[in-house]
Amino acid sequence: MKGTFRDFKVKTYDILFRESNLIWKYYRPFSWMKQKKEMRYVFMADGKFLHGGMFDRLKGIVSIYALAKAQKKDFKIHFIHPFILEDYLLPNSYNWSLTYNQTCSSSQSLIYSYPLSRPLFGYGECYEPSRILKDRKGEVHFYYGYNSLKEINQKYGTSFDWSKLYNELFKPTPHLQEYIDYYKKEVGDNYIAIHTRFLNLLGDKTETYINPELPKNQQTELKERINQSISQIMELHKGCRVMIASDSPNFIAFIQQKYPDVYIVPGEISHIGTHNSNDAQNIKMFVDYYLIGGAKKVYSLWAQGMWKSAFPEYAAMIGQTGFERFEIKSNE
Repeated sequence: MKGTFRDFKVKTYDILFRESNLIWKYYRPFSWMKQKKEMRYVFMADGKFLHGGMFDRLKGIVSIYALAKAQKKDFKIHFIHPFILEDYLLPNSYNWSLTYNQTCSSSQSLIYSYPLSRPLFGYGECYEPSRILKDRKGEVHFYYGYNSLKEINQKYGTSFDWSKLYNELFKPTPHLQEYIDYYKKEVGDNYIAIHTRFLNLLGDKTETYINPELPKNQQTELKERINQSISQIMELHKGCRVMIASDSPNFIAFIQQKYPDVYIVPGEISHIGTHNSNDAQNIKMFVDYYLIGGAKKVYSLWAQGMWKSAFPEYAAMIGQTGFERFEIKSNE
């Protein structure tokens, strides 16, 4: 699919405003005497920009890692907002951590000296990541949130696989693994996972800038249609337990009344793209997607007005399990 006029506007905004603004605010003038030239790509989630949700970030991380591998560059991750990534995910077979010491903060371990280093925004390059795919010199700080493995494989003759790259990069911290093991024991081994994302249609106010709240009668009608679809899926998987994950506490409460035996990871729901989060919210998010990835099959339910979330799709990729987008028809 070709880029739209909106993509062109975002791309122009990336170049003329976002990049130049960051350079003006944070990057010092270049000096040969003071800086060692690095040849590396760094994925950035530093709070200087709205970076999107967790899986937008993970798509960007895996894409830039693949690009670095294809171009034989070093790759690092600078993920410090709204939490420090290493609190939950550690390097697995590839060391992407930045170097720290007692006198050097995480931001100081990066080079902020233009043009020896530079920020590169690619949010206008969803379909045509031409600026992202270039072979660049120096230390490049990537702000990106898309899966570009197809374009990278085509350009460089590689055959990168998203789940394999993810598992090269990440393993849960012992702190997170304790929670994953605990809740995995609760749900058992034989289960399917069903995910919904409503974006405030049910009045949850989790992402109020995106969707309007439906009138109460339409909320009820939508929940009942989803309930019918869940019943159909349950019929297909008799004998399997059902795990439900959603961005809507209102829907979770509704579904627990309908199906008291469904499994729901306890905890408060939060979307990191729009709100600061605490440890309990972060733990729930990570446990949700690791448990979704461990299901026998993953379903993402979608009706008009809802969001075709990347969360269950990429969780299924990580777990290398089956995934299906289940469309719910209108009653009209």
